Amino acid sequence: MRVSPRRRRRWNNFLILAVILFIGIINLPSIIKSYLIEPLVSPYPALLNPQAELQAMHFTRLSLQKSHGEWQASPPINIEPQALIERWQQLTGTLVDEQTYQSLQPKLGNPHSIEVWYQGQEEPQRITYYQAPQFWLFKNWQNEWIAVSAEAGYLFP
Repeated sequence: MRVSPRRRRRWNNFLILAVILFIGIINLPSIIKSYLIEPLVSPYPALLNPQAELQAMHFTRLSLQKSHGEWQASPPINIEPQALIERWQQLTGTLVDEQTYQSLQPKLGNPHSIEVWYQGQEEPQRITYYQAPQFWLFKNWQNEWIAVSAEAGYLFP
C-alpha cells in the first residue's frame, strides 16, 4: 500500500509541529523564570557596593588586602580573612531616615571610619560608623545611613 505525497506532507507537518511544541514545553520553566518572575531584591540596603570587586579594607587596627586572589590580614587574626570579608560583603541593614539620624546623633559617640578599596576605582569608599549600645550605624556605599545589629566580634575580630 502506497501513501500519497499529499498525505506524507501532512504527516511531516504534523511531526514538525509536535517537535516544536515539545521543545516549547521543555523550555517553559526557564521562559517563565526569565520573563514573568521578577528577581528577588532584598528590601535591606547593602553596606558595600555589590557590583564592584573588593580589593582591600582598612580598619583602625586591621587591614585586609587581596593578593594573588587570596585575602591577607595584617596583623594576623583568629579567623580566615576570606570569611571576614564575606561577612562584610553580605552585611545589610535597616534604612535610617535623616530625621531618625538627627535624633540619634547626640546619643552617639565619636565616629569611626573604614576605607574600602574597589578594583578600578581611584578613590576608596569611606564608611563612617557609630557603635550604639544595641546596634551599629553605618553610612553605606549609596550615602545612606543603615542600622545593623551584630556582635562586635562578628565584624571586628
